[in-house]
Amino acid sequence: MRVHSLTLLSLLLLAAQVTLVDGKKEVKNRRVSKATTLGEPQTEQRSQPPKYLTKGKFVTQDQADCTWVVTEKEKGVVLKVDCTRHDEKFSCFFTGDPTSCLKLNKKSYWKQIGRSLRSQRVICGDSKSILKTKVCRKNFPESSLRLVNSTMIRKKSNQESMEPSLSKQSAVNETSLVETGKVKENTLSGPAESQTLGSSDPECLEDADLKLEKTAIEYCGEDWSSFCKLFFTMVQGNSC
Repeated sequence: MRVHSLTLLSLLLLAAQVTLVDGKKEVKNRRVSKATTLGEPQTEQRSQPPKYLTKGKFVTQDQADCTWVVTEKEKGVVLKVDCTRHDEKFSCFFTGDPTSCLKLNKKSYWKQIGRSLRSQRVICGDSKSILKTKVCRKNFPESSLRLVNSTMIRKKSNQESMEPSLSKQSAVNETSLVETGKVKENTLSGPAESQTLGSSDPECLEDADLKLEKTAIEYCGEDWSSFCKLFFTMVQGNSC
């Protein structure tokens, strides 16, 4: 009887130990499974490349080789254009929301967008550029793609902002030269003005009159001095 009880107790302890081990394994598996469930999708989401809706190539009228690619964003799409003309590289971005239009006629929409790109007179050079399509323009005006950013326009704006400063500096230099010329002119004209003023000095006129009167008396005598003085004045003029 005692042996039977000991055997039964041993079996119960063994069963309890096995159950405990199985429980630990199950808890561990659940934790690993939960970690995998939480971690793997995030890793996959980060490593996923951007989803391209469509892309294409074209050559502009001014011989620029361009490629374009469309990616989705939270609301609408972004169309990026990359071009190379000789050694010059530039790019620009168009945005719009053709979601509703794409549900109706996706193939025609992108075909017309590509055609609109090729017909641009100055690709990436006009801030008012709009890519329109006939298939969606009336019912879905938001499907038109508008230019929102361009490296070519930014470069042009920087150059134009530098030109006024150069013109201003040139104007300052011209003003400085004009003022310098005026100073020189005033300096040179000073002695002439002084000479002109000096010729009408009352003292100078008085001295000249006395000299003429002495000369007239010396050559003509006192009786004819007035007549001779007038004659000498007409002949000699003002000695000052």
